[in-house]
Amino acid sequence: MITRTTLIATGAVLVALGLTACGSDDAADTPATSTASSTVADATTSANTAAAAAAPGAETLNATLATFFDPAVPAADKVVLIEDGEKQAAVLEQFNGVLQGYPLTADVTKVVAVDDDTITATTTIAGPHGGAPVEVTFDEHDGAWIISDDAVCTILGMGQLTCVK
Repeated sequence: MITRTTLIATGAVLVALGLTACGSDDAADTPATSTASSTVADATTSANTAAAAAAPGAETLNATLATFFDPAVPAADKVVLIEDGEKQAAVLEQFNGVLQGYPLTADVTKVVAVDDDTITATTTIAGPHGGAPVEVTFDEHDGAWIISDDAVCTILGMGQLTCVK
């Protein structure tokens, strides 16, 4: 996946290379390269700041995970919460059965933007016998933040279920 950050950084590097190739051997050319490098860093920082600003808060992600871990929510309603959810529908039915006997909760403690449409959330997933921190990845699809396919497979694996790949 090509992100805007990568495109901006690549463009800035190409500009820097172009400036260096077109310049003379004077010492005055050195600041142009430094400025281009600074521009790359500024563009990357700006893109990361924009991605972080667009990322949902812990409350939003906690609500998604609470619905995902609620055994009373039908599997058909959970498929929209996960990436490629339709292919996991049968496994989600099994997961609901597991959740009835072994309820789970989730508590997002930290959200980090990976890029414009991916975030990771440090999440404590707890059951009757304790909990453990897990990195849960969320992807943005059509304006909604959904649990990534890999994160779903990790969670299902905790319940001794095999996700569909």
